[in-house]
Amino acid sequence: MATSTKQNANKSPWGWLAVIGVFLLTKAKWLFVILKIGKFATLASMFLSLWAYAVFYGWKFAIALVYLIFIHEMGHLVAAKIKKIPTSPAIFIPFLGAAIGIDPKKIDHAKTEFFVAYGGPLAGLISIFPAIALYLFTNDPYWVLVVQLGALINLFNLFPVSPLDGGRIVSVLSTNIWLIGLFILIPFLLISPDPILILIFIFGLVTWWKQFKEHTNIAIMKYEETVLTEINKDLRFFVQNESDALNDVDHPGNHLSVLFVRLNDRKDKVNQFLLRNSGFKLPILQEKKRIEIKKAKAEEVILKNILNEMRMREGTLEVDPQFHFIITSILNKNETKQTEIRNEIERVKTYYQTSTGTKVKSLILYLSLAIALAFMLVYAMNILESNQLSNF
Repeated sequence: MATSTKQNANKSPWGWLAVIGVFLLTKAKWLFVILKIGKFATLASMFLSLWAYAVFYGWKFAIALVYLIFIHEMGHLVAAKIKKIPTSPAIFIPFLGAAIGIDPKKIDHAKTEFFVAYGGPLAGLISIFPAIALYLFTNDPYWVLVVQLGALINLFNLFPVSPLDGGRIVSVLSTNIWLIGLFILIPFLLISPDPILILIFIFGLVTWWKQFKEHTNIAIMKYEETVLTEINKDLRFFVQNESDALNDVDHPGNHLSVLFVRLNDRKDKVNQFLLRNSGFKLPILQEKKRIEIKKAKAEEVILKNILNEMRMREGTLEVDPQFHFIITSILNKNETKQTEIRNEIERVKTYYQTSTGTKVKSLILYLSLAIALAFMLVYAMNILESNQLSNF
């Protein structure tokens, strides 16, 4: 994610409009669907951003900024392609930069996330080199501005807070670094309540909190798996005793009705538990009770889906084979769901588990990139300062 760092933009109403725009984008996925039509999504949004930046800062600055953001995003896309991770086209968002869509579940490990996230600022560093060469050849300070802007954008993106690239990069080291990054961000917010920084802080806090509560999600998923195991046990019993149902020629659906009543009774008990705790405000310390309520809600959804499936098929119980079809169909769906839950639990539990060697290598790469970008920034600032003094 690349972000414009122009000071005047941040202090204007456009900064707040950008924040509102991001909020709407996160809530209105249909907008991304519209932008993704065909192969013109990247170009269309790029020219839109180019026009928006040009209106406020002029064409030369706009072209430099869009170029730097484009190369940055291409770095992510290339890295994702190397890892064979599907992505959406790069979508430019005026006054915020650009983004590519990646399903988090397609990334199997923090090492892979590091690789994809690192590709952006690494490509950003590479994008600076042509500007340096052009400055040395033409002595035009415009190219030094491109160097400075590119270094700022990519160095800013290395800040260790999600959703910035730096937050995703340091996750291979420890997600606790996110919290440190948030604390470092607080003084800047107090000194200058920049809308972009506020947005990053909010997203970063939400991301950290979700990770902090990951143990709760694992507990709920394990409970879901247990509920499905118990229900599948009943389903298998009816499938294995299908001969009794076949002998009941006059009422083949009665056996399914027995199962339906049993599951419905279980759902009623869950509903009663949720009803008893519906208006109850639980203190933060009563985490155990909170987890129980979340488990009950998850069980309610499972039972509701199964019962709805049985209701839909209730009217088809005119011939014996339908009985077997209904039960086995639900059973197969439950087993597929169980497999998905087990895989997700394993993915979540092992996602951030990395060796010491991997952590050391990742830290070296992260610091090396940050130092290189900082060097480029200082290099550009010194040249611009020298030009100003000579002109004075």
